[in-house]
Amino acid sequence: MSITSLIFIFSSSFMTLFPVNNPIGTGFIVNGYFAGLTSEQRSIAIKRLIINYIIIGVGTVAIGHLFLILFGLAIPVIQLGGGFLICRAALGLLSDGSSADNTSNAVPTANWEELQGKIFYPIVFPISVGPGSISVIFTLMANASVKNNFLQTGVNYLAIALVIFCLAGLLYLFLTQGEVIVKKLGTKGNMVINKLVAFFTFCIGIQIMVEGISKIFHLSIL
Repeated sequence: MSITSLIFIFSSSFMTLFPVNNPIGTGFIVNGYFAGLTSEQRSIAIKRLIINYIIIGVGTVAIGHLFLILFGLAIPVIQLGGGFLICRAALGLLSDGSSADNTSNAVPTANWEELQGKIFYPIVFPISVGPGSISVIFTLMANASVKNNFLQTGVNYLAIALVIFCLAGLLYLFLTQGEVIVKKLGTKGNMVINKLVAFFTFCIGIQIMVEGISKIFHLSIL
């Protein structure tokens, strides 16, 4: 069980999930929904959002392997298809020059009673964590699976789950301290960070695809 491999799984999972979940962009959208709430109501809403966020993300990691077995999906095929989707998402982020501005569009404000019914849907799912995020988690799990080694696979899955907790923490931080963070980074700073992350995500997607192809055709590419 290599520490280096765990660090790679954690870092690559973080770099892959970050632009898909985009806690900064999500924070802009969610802040629109929470506009007009009192401090106490906002605190309650944020806590419920983060709890549901973690349940969906970690729940996907917990039962994802069962779905792979249930539908008989081969890991190399998941790697190939998932890597392609990751590259496609990264290219979309790289070519979009106004993503930071698009996320700041105003969202109609709901009163507290209405908002409580919207926290899980649509604020948590699909705005905060949607089908794209879930498909990426499946891909990461497929890439982190080690054949005939359930212990190593389980540890790798824990690393992915830890990434989900970290992303939830970033979203919580942005929602609670959003105005301060935006002022310090600025629009250009947010855009630069998103572009860098998107580039590394594209590279990770290519690597996952190459690993899938090498396993399907029994090649030694990497």
